[in-house]
Amino acid sequence: MKFSKEEIYEKAKHCLGCKVKMCQKGCPLGNDITEFISYIKEDKIKEAYEKLCETTVLSSVCGRVCPHKSQCEGSCVRGIKGESVNIGNLEAYIGDLAIENGYKIPKFTTDEKNEKIAIIGGGPCGITAAATLRRNGYDVTIYEKYNKLGGILRHGIPEFRLEKEILDKQIDKILELGINVKYNSILGENYTLDELEQNYDAILLAFGANVS
Repeated sequence: MKFSKEEIYEKAKHCLGCKVKMCQKGCPLGNDITEFISYIKEDKIKEAYEKLCETTVLSSVCGRVCPHKSQCEGSCVRGIKGESVNIGNLEAYIGDLAIENGYKIPKFTTDEKNEKIAIIGGGPCGITAAATLRRNGYDVTIYEKYNKLGGILRHGIPEFRLEKEILDKQIDKILELGINVKYNSILGENYTLDELEQNYDAILLAFGANVS
């Protein structure tokens, strides 16, 4: 998914910048889509990325694999009489440029809290929760049963839809927030909930649906 700056600008210009943001209502995360696209129109890429970061830390991933046609793009008013804005392409482009240019995910606070949080499972739920908690100043540790994070993003989505290199770089950017990870750690084998409860103030179970 590679687009030139000119192509992306043309895609951004297709957005009407609606005051009633139907696309945002169609996004499960509530991304402020018209706002981040307005920054693209002004060639303010970092600002566009920071606007996206208010609601998501997986822009490179979501821009590729989210069901846009039934969510944000499906709600786009442009689609009523023509073609919807290519929101997924625009989001992925911004996420990729953020990786390329080394943009940091902004923290919500610089204050460090005393509470320690354990998250079991490093899939999209676990890593997003870890990022949100860390951005709010909490000490966070992810317990992951494999030797890499990603969960269904890594093990359930084929390479042609989501390149593992992109996923790895997106996860690395999240870990730069200061999140601890214990790899190859299986609940019930390497540790128990009772042991975690002795060392953490809260525990999030984010291991997903492991069976059909």
